[in-house]
Amino acid sequence: MFGINLYRVAGVSMQPRIPAGSFVLCMSAFKRPSLKLGGIYLFKHPRLGELIKTLVKIDNAGNLWFKGENETSISSQEMGPVRSSRIIGKVTLIISA
Repeated sequence: MFGINLYRVAGVSMQPRIPAGSFVLCMSAFKRPSLKLGGIYLFKHPRLGELIKTLVKIDNAGNLWFKGENETSISSQEMGPVRSSRIIGKVTLIISA
């Protein structure tokens, strides 16, 4: 409704920034959100499903590179590049568990 969705975070890959079990509000814009390095985004990964990660790089081809905040998170290299069309929305509020 109104492009705002509530998601519950499973796993520890974004700790300490987003503790496991927390809720996040995600603004899924009717148009693509403007992407900012350091922003947290929800996206649909082709192999791994829906993920919440931090945007760390936009390469020359326009591909997006993400990382988790926790050392146990999958690495950017393992995850690989993500197309901007796979962005579901931007995390705008974290409600810690």
